[in-house]
Parts: sequence; structure tokens; C-alpha cells
Amino acid sequence: MDKKALEIEFKNLLSYEQFDQLRQALFSDVEGFTQTNFYIDTPHFDLKNAKIALRIRDIGTQKEMTLKIPQQVGIMEYNGIVDESITIEEFIQTDKVPQHILDELTSRNIPIEQLKIFGALSTERYIKSYASGTLFLDASHYLDQSDFEIEYEVTDYEKGKQEFKALLETYNIQPTEVKNKVQRFYDRYQALIR
Repeated sequence: MDKKALEIEFKNLLSYEQFDQLRQALFSDVEGFTQTNFYIDTPHFDLKNAKIALRIRDIGTQKEMTLKIPQQVGIMEYNGIVDESITIEEFIQTDKVPQHILDELTSRNIPIEQLKIFGALSTERYIKSYASGTLFLDASHYLDQSDFEIEYEVTDYEKGKQEFKALLETYNIQPTEVKNKVQRFYDRYQALIR
């Protein structure tokens, strides 16, 4: 099933202590699960340079490919279920990529025949409805490091911004500028290959 959706989210990095505090305070009744993101780009990082991201998320029962393209407000996501074997080979076979994602990539002059998986990030995730949106508490592990974050996904930017600010204030968490997971992965990957 192919779909397109606008994602509006707020996020903040956490220390392990803050992560644990929020897990106990807000997610004690929620069972976490593990998901793995496989990040895709070309050898010359054409996607990163175009400020877009492509990943395959494995949640155990299926694999979903997501193309993320920043918008003026939020991120447009193009999603599609992909064959289980797609993460086995180094280069992505274009016949296994959902057509609407291929169309978006080719319209941006991305050399689709060069798409390859260059790494994975595994996340322990907790999800809960909160105020007017959905709250995600994540512990992510990639390459040689781990980080922790809280995300709040909403449909109304202004309302979500106020609710997220209030949540951080309630738990005395200092707001921080946060790069998304793929950007943090890219930064660490490039630091390690230098």
C-alpha cells in the first residue's frame, strides 16, 4: 500500500537520565518494541546533498520504505511496503522500490541505479497518545554510539508546539536544536570514515 502524508513533529534530545524519567513517568503502561532503519543514499550522498532522506524500516513483520522531503512546515513522507529481500544486497534493485518513490527521486535527478544501503540504526521505541498528538520515546543505537530523544507528532503545528514546550517544562528538560536520526547517523558515519 503506497501512501503520502505530511509529518509535523517536534523533538528533543535527552540524557539517559531524562529518557528513564520520562519512560517511568509517561510510558510505564506501554510496552516498547524494536525497529531498525536501513539508510539509503548514493556513494556521492546525492540524497543528503538534496536534503532528502530515504530509509527502509524493519519492524519485524514487514519492511516499509520511506522517502522524506522537507516542506515549508513539516516533512512530506512517501511510504510503501517493500519485499523482505530488499535489504540483503548492497545496491537497491530499482524494481523493488515503490513507483511513486522512484518518480519522486528521478524528478530530483537522483541516480536511482546507484542507491545503496550504507548503514542501520536500531531503536527501542515507546509510543503513546498525548494531548492532541502522539508521543514517541526513543533509545537509538547506531555505529558506535547511542542517543535518546522524545518526539511529538501532531497535525496542528502551533498547538503541537505549545504542548511540546509545556511537556519539556513540566520535566525540566532544556529545549535543544535536534538533527533527525538520519542526519545524526550521517554525521557519525562521516566522522568515522575520515
